[in-house]
Amino acid sequence: MMYIHKLVTILLLVGIATVGFAQNLTDTTTKSLLTLEEAINIALEKNYDIRLERYQAERSQNNVSRALSGQMPTLDLNGSYEWGYANAEVQTLSLGPQEGSNPPLELEGTANTFSVQPQINVPIFQGFRGKYRYKQLENAQQMSDLQLTGVIEQAIVNTVSAYLEVARLQSQLSIDQENLAISYDRWLRAKEDAQFGASNSLRRLQAEVDAKTDSANYRNTQLTYQNSLRNLNLIMNQPLADEYRVREDMQLSEELDYESLLSEMRANNTQLLLTQRGIDNAAYEVKIAEASLFPSLQGYANYSYYNSEDEANFLRSNVAYGPNAGITLQYSVFSGGANKIQRQNARVSLEEQKTAQQSTELTLEKELRNAYAQYANNKEQLRIEESNVMTFERNYEKTYEDFKLGLVGASDLRIAQLNLSAAKNRINNLTYAVKQSEIRLLQLSGRLTQ
Repeated sequence: MMYIHKLVTILLLVGIATVGFAQNLTDTTTKSLLTLEEAINIALEKNYDIRLERYQAERSQNNVSRALSGQMPTLDLNGSYEWGYANAEVQTLSLGPQEGSNPPLELEGTANTFSVQPQINVPIFQGFRGKYRYKQLENAQQMSDLQLTGVIEQAIVNTVSAYLEVARLQSQLSIDQENLAISYDRWLRAKEDAQFGASNSLRRLQAEVDAKTDSANYRNTQLTYQNSLRNLNLIMNQPLADEYRVREDMQLSEELDYESLLSEMRANNTQLLLTQRGIDNAAYEVKIAEASLFPSLQGYANYSYYNSEDEANFLRSNVAYGPNAGITLQYSVFSGGANKIQRQNARVSLEEQKTAQQSTELTLEKELRNAYAQYANNKEQLRIEESNVMTFERNYEKTYEDFKLGLVGASDLRIAQLNLSAAKNRINNLTYAVKQSEIRLLQLSGRLTQ
């Protein structure tokens, strides 16, 4: 309680923060804890892009059908009804000895015609067109699933990156808070020494300036921390005002091997898998275009009913009905060159997709090399800084003892304090930089969703 009282007091004395801000120093342990796994699950459940992509994946799944590929029989029902009124003058053939002895007949009245014909069409052979259209639909469904995976991967990356930034700033707050407590303690000592004549006013003012500087640094970190919390809430689609603690003691992964990552990237990277699906789709398009070289064969069967009544006609009534069946053979002898152009363009598209895959693979390999180099460099820098921080700690402790004995001045103590604080911040930043590098490597290698 005495430590908390000192922290609140210094903030009030130096005039940097409000009471509400001071309370933030004391209530961090009372906030609920949000784990990384919970953050990812919330983001995946609430993310609008994932929801929209899932609708597309569902449509693609529904489209994998023999009916849409043109391989299933179809049943059509055709019917018509026609009504009319007519005046007719009919000259009949003369059958008597005198030509033209029959006078013309004048007829008038209504006419009604009704017909109905159900017909079933059965595709027998389409030059393999239906087969490859069905494969295209299956391929489109796989592409849609991969696109959904890509959206999920990006949502995970965004969530983890935002979470790590909150964790980094939360750790930095602790470092700044500790630094502020040290400065405040020195300021109190300088103030007490000045009251007993053991310190001059310059030393007290210098301690006060340092305390104010550290308080301002803490407040700036607090502001950045609050902004990072709001950013994480936005990604998780949560109320922006929600506050919580995050875990800072996340374990670093074991050493990642570049060759293994490269092999997995070539086999599992979402972008590369999508380019392969693009090649497959273009190959099917070539097969569909080549189907024009083959004839198509289709069978049909129908039942016809026809009923006609016409008062202005010699044939007053006509009724016909009965089944029919047949086979239709169609072959395109000459299409003006359209089929040939279609085949040429399909082959060009196939080569285009293969070139795009080569370009994507080369680009991803470059990104993997860069990400791995950054990862290795961050880990090495972290190892160096962790070995150095003990030196800074011992230096500060020695300088502090010498300061209490009057062997060194306040400036020397301040330099030792800032060096120690900077070393801790470097370790903090590098720790989370390594994690960020790992996430990028896992995304490139296709391990992230696994």
